[in-house]
Amino acid sequence: MSKKTIGWILVIIGLFMLFKMVRVSHFGFYCIAGFNTSAIILILLIISAIAVVVNTNKITIGCLIGSIVLLVLSLLLGLQFYFAYSSLVDVLLVLIPVIVGTGLIIKSAFHKRKALY
Repeated sequence: MSKKTIGWILVIIGLFMLFKMVRVSHFGFYCIAGFNTSAIILILLIISAIAVVVNTNKITIGCLIGSIVLLVLSLLLGLQFYFAYSSLVDVLLVLIPVIVGTGLIIKSAFHKRKALY
């Protein structure tokens, strides 16, 4: 196996272990100044979907894609993450594969290949 493949495997394993340590405590739409953004984004999504059905062009498709991105972003910003209680050893066991794997990927990206003459 190449260094790049080993690096990707280490990064994936480390991120998987890191994601196992994260807990989600709240799921909902993002709130700005106490107002929930769900109604605004859903209305934009419905209007842009109707506009795409009525008149399909680049602008209406861009508005539909933009409203879908806003919906997903609002859901992601509404999540509240926290780390479960863990010791320093657990954190190091999670971060070391990510750091070593990233180093191997970067090293293989800048490695000069020898000519096979």
